[in-house]
Amino acid sequence: MENVISMYDKLILHKITYETSSACVTAECELVSQNKKTLTSFLISHTDLNRILSKIISEGYEFDSELLNTVQFEDGTEIVDYQFNHVFGEAIILEDFDFTHAVTEIRA
Repeated sequence: MENVISMYDKLILHKITYETSSACVTAECELVSQNKKTLTSFLISHTDLNRILSKIISEGYEFDSELLNTVQFEDGTEIVDYQFNHVFGEAIILEDFDFTHAVTEIRA
């Protein structure tokens, strides 16, 4: 399933959520291909999340980690939630982005 996103023109990111002890990140997004949008969610790696954040920063956005919404449980587990439209006033659009690790679509 690697590079499944590369067949699309744009990736519009709305929200990322992950549990600190998990190897996966949930990315809620839209895929744009030939001006048709598909709302979906993917499980991606933390490496690809870091690559996404690097690309966002390189495009002039300031990623403020203080704006992460977190929920901490008694066992030390933490859930992190970041909604791009609340932080930047809009979803983030990425073009020419290929994932380096396997991507699993969890909802179409």
